[in-house]
Amino acid sequence: MKKVLGLCALAATMFVATPEASAQESFGNAGIELGLPMGDWAEDIYGFSFGVTGGYELGISDNFGVNIDAGYQLLTISDDASDIIANSALIPIQLGGRYYLDESRSGLFLEGKVGVHIWTVKTEDIDLGAFGGTIEGDNNSETYLSFAPQVGYFLNENISLALRYQMFFISEDEDAGTDSMTGSLLGLKAAYNF
Repeated sequence: MKKVLGLCALAATMFVATPEASAQESFGNAGIELGLPMGDWAEDIYGFSFGVTGGYELGISDNFGVNIDAGYQLLTISDDASDIIANSALIPIQLGGRYYLDESRSGLFLEGKVGVHIWTVKTEDIDLGAFGGTIEGDNNSETYLSFAPQVGYFLNENISLALRYQMFFISEDEDAGTDSMTGSLLGLKAAYNF
């Protein structure tokens, strides 16, 4: 995973240092996101997610830009799991390429993103009741490779909406007895572009 993070850092450095950056339109964005966790990793544990995201897009041509995004998304815990899990969150860090069907910051766009998702889970303290004592909760985080196809639309030059299908690849953990699987999330982002 250190190699993936290193490659992301290298790509981000090249992204910021590209000399053609002044030739095309580049801009930042900040937005709010809602998500619906899907698949085995979320079954009976998580209800939905909400959070914030910020990013920067470097214009390469009138119809294409590359971008970098980072965010923070809280996951709501179902009643069945709330006695065990205190809170959980996803921290996405992704690079992407965006193609505009019209021109930059206008109309419909298609996008692909790749990067990492850091998944954090804090467990509740467990009261041993009649046996006395408490088992303290724990904080855990894992980093997974992630990928997302996305489609979006600029309502005007500053406001955009985007729908994506986010996947992250959870590796096998022999100690915990879990197999590798793909976590997924259907996300909707409303962003202000400046």
